Amino acid sequence: MNLSAIGERIKIIRKEIAIESQERFAEQMCMTQSNLSLIESQKGLPSCILLYRLRDTYHINLNWLLTGKGNIQL
Repeated sequence: MNLSAIGERIKIIRKEIAIESQERFAEQMCMTQSNLSLIESQKGLPSCILLYRLRDTYHINLNWLLTGKGNIQL
Protein backbone atom coordinates (compact mmCIF):
# COMPACT_ATOMS: atom_id res chain seq x y z
CA MET A 1 0.00 0.00 0.00
CA ASN A 2 1.43 3.37 -1.02
CA LEU A 3 0.39 5.62 1.85
CA SER A 4 1.92 8.74 0.36
CA ALA A 5 -0.49 8.50 -2.60
CA ILE A 6 -3.49 8.93 -0.28
CA GLY A 7 -2.88 12.67 -0.24
CA GLU A 8 -2.97 12.79 -4.03
CA ARG A 9 -6.23 10.82 -4.06
CA ILE A 10 -7.77 13.21 -1.50
CA LYS A 11 -6.81 16.06 -3.80
CA ILE A 12 -8.51 14.21 -6.67
CA ILE A 13 -11.68 13.90 -4.57
CA ARG A 14 -11.63 17.63 -3.80
CA LYS A 15 -11.27 18.47 -7.50
CA GLU A 16 -13.96 15.93 -8.53
CA ILE A 17 -16.51 17.50 -6.21
CA ALA A 18 -15.52 20.93 -7.58
CA ILE A 19 -14.12 22.44 -4.39
CA GLU A 20 -11.01 24.29 -5.49
CA SER A 21 -10.34 25.87 -2.11
CA GLN A 22 -8.45 23.77 0.42
CA GLU A 23 -9.85 26.03 3.11
CA ARG A 24 -13.47 25.32 2.17
CA PHE A 25 -12.91 21.58 1.83
CA ALA A 26 -11.02 21.45 5.14
CA GLU A 27 -13.87 23.28 6.85
CA GLN A 28 -16.37 20.74 5.50
CA MET A 29 -14.18 17.92 6.79
CA CYS A 30 -13.78 19.61 10.23
CA MET A 31 -10.03 20.06 9.92
CA THR A 32 -7.59 22.90 9.36
CA GLN A 33 -6.44 24.02 5.94
CA SER A 34 -2.82 23.59 7.01
CA ASN A 35 -3.44 19.96 7.95
CA LEU A 36 -5.16 19.32 4.61
CA SER A 37 -2.25 20.96 2.82
CA LEU A 38 0.20 18.62 4.56
CA ILE A 39 -1.89 15.60 3.59
CA GLU A 40 -2.32 16.67 -0.04
CA SER A 41 1.39 17.42 -0.38
CA GLN A 42 2.11 13.93 0.97
CA LYS A 43 3.87 15.25 4.07
CA GLY A 44 1.19 13.96 6.43
CA LEU A 45 -1.36 11.18 6.67
CA PRO A 46 -5.11 11.57 7.13
CA SER A 47 -6.77 10.56 10.36
CA CYS A 48 -9.21 7.68 10.46
CA ILE A 49 -11.90 10.25 11.20
CA LEU A 50 -11.17 12.04 7.91
CA LEU A 51 -11.31 8.76 6.00
CA TYR A 52 -14.73 7.96 7.45
CA ARG A 53 -15.98 11.49 6.79
CA LEU A 54 -14.96 11.17 3.14
CA ARG A 55 -16.74 7.82 2.95
CA ASP A 56 -19.89 9.05 4.65
CA THR A 57 -20.10 12.50 3.06
CA TYR A 58 -19.03 11.75 -0.51
CA HIS A 59 -19.51 7.94 -0.64
CA ILE A 60 -15.81 7.42 -1.28
CA ASN A 61 -14.64 3.83 -1.56
CA LEU A 62 -12.03 3.46 1.19
CA ASN A 63 -10.33 0.64 -0.72
CA TRP A 64 -9.75 3.06 -3.61
CA LEU A 65 -8.61 5.79 -1.23
CA LEU A 66 -6.07 3.55 0.49
CA THR A 67 -4.86 1.49 -2.48
CA GLY A 68 -5.94 3.25 -5.66
CA LYS A 69 -7.77 0.09 -6.76
CA GLY A 70 -11.46 -0.15 -7.59
CA ASN A 71 -14.00 2.61 -8.10
CA ILE A 72 -13.62 6.03 -6.49
CA GLN A 73 -17.19 5.88 -5.16
CA LEU A 74 -19.15 3.12 -3.47
